[in-house]
Amino acid sequence: MPTEIHNPVPYALCFLCGYAEKIFMSGRQTILFVDDEQNVLNSLRRLLYDEPWDLLFAESGAAGLEVLEKEDVDLVISDIRMPLMEGVEFLKQVKERHPRVLRIFLSGHADRGAVVEALAEGCAQQILPKPWKDAELKEVIRTALLQANDLKKKNTGLQQIINALSSLRTMPQTYLELKKCFSHINTVSIESLAEIIEQDASVSAEVLRWANSALFGQMRKVDTVERALMVLGIDILEGLVLSHSIYGSISSVARPVGGFDLKAFQTHSLACGILSKLLVGEMSHVDPKDADRAFTAGLLHDVGKLVEERYLADEFRKIIDAARQGNTLVIEAEYEVLSTTHDEIGNYLAQWWSMPSFLINAIRWHHKPKLCKADQIIVSAVHAANALVQKFELGSSGNFRLPSADASILEFFEIRQEDLPELKEKVAYYLS
Repeated sequence: MPTEIHNPVPYALCFLCGYAEKIFMSGRQTILFVDDEQNVLNSLRRLLYDEPWDLLFAESGAAGLEVLEKEDVDLVISDIRMPLMEGVEFLKQVKERHPRVLRIFLSGHADRGAVVEALAEGCAQQILPKPWKDAELKEVIRTALLQANDLKKKNTGLQQIINALSSLRTMPQTYLELKKCFSHINTVSIESLAEIIEQDASVSAEVLRWANSALFGQMRKVDTVERALMVLGIDILEGLVLSHSIYGSISSVARPVGGFDLKAFQTHSLACGILSKLLVGEMSHVDPKDADRAFTAGLLHDVGKLVEERYLADEFRKIIDAARQGNTLVIEAEYEVLSTTHDEIGNYLAQWWSMPSFLINAIRWHHKPKLCKADQIIVSAVHAANALVQKFELGSSGNFRLPSADASILEFFEIRQEDLPELKEKVAYYLS
């Protein structure tokens, strides 16, 4: 079947969708669909008729590769089961020949083995069920195209890193199940959430641990997951499960990097979360939920370093060595070695895993909070906490020089020099 370009929407109508500014500035984006079933391609054509994207279609992997040689494609969505050239092999070749192109699989429920292979090979960046849900498919496409558009603007170093990540994991299953519940939180019971968490013993232990922490002011023992959820609330629950999942999936099989102590790094991250929560919690004019969100943001602000440790171990050793020799910050050494930084890498992961916007912003801008135009209180709290807990020597973030906090942000949170001993004592107490 010959490929075709489907372009039904007048350019001016792009302003009707949420991507108006990006599309206007960068031009329309192109999706290539590859499937050996004509009825599937026809369904996709009908579904996306009114969307502001150029659509290309191919009935085989070989035909898809021919299209990619001729057309500027932003996103490829391929069936995982096809004759002659399987979808896994097709997207492997797409990754090798056209690494800038984002890749998504459509997979039937009977294709579990192929899905495992696809994830292991890192040839797909996301997998969607087949048959799909129309709204879900559109939302995933929109997110992927935003990401593709952003990647075009990224520095070369970050693009090279992203393309080299051969096995970046999808979001852990426990978190995915909880996320579905969160989207219908008004109709989901605490008992249902507890049942999901109780299926994972390590997550259950983490939730119970924090529910019994002095940080959440409990006077009596919390001994059930259900009770723990009532104590913690949804925002803290989401942050803890996400944090536990990330540490487990990214760092459990990482090779140790000399000069970078993972246990001390976790302590640093926890301390940063605790202090961020304390700073925001002292403010009378903010949403009380923001204190819990600040805890999560502080907990995960340096997730990009975990990606480096897990997937770029050789480069990360060079980064730590360079920081040690130069008596400097990791972020400065990262520029030398990778031409990108952990906040940019972490931002990519956060977007890929569809984390909440406040978390994406805190991960991306905790070193430069004034460049962030949203979630400013949370991002500023994480910025201040990140610098202060290093000054307090609570854990280690891998730096060999203390970072400085923006003086205006310390003033915003009314943090004076004489307040620091008490702040350190509080954070240390909640850590214990």
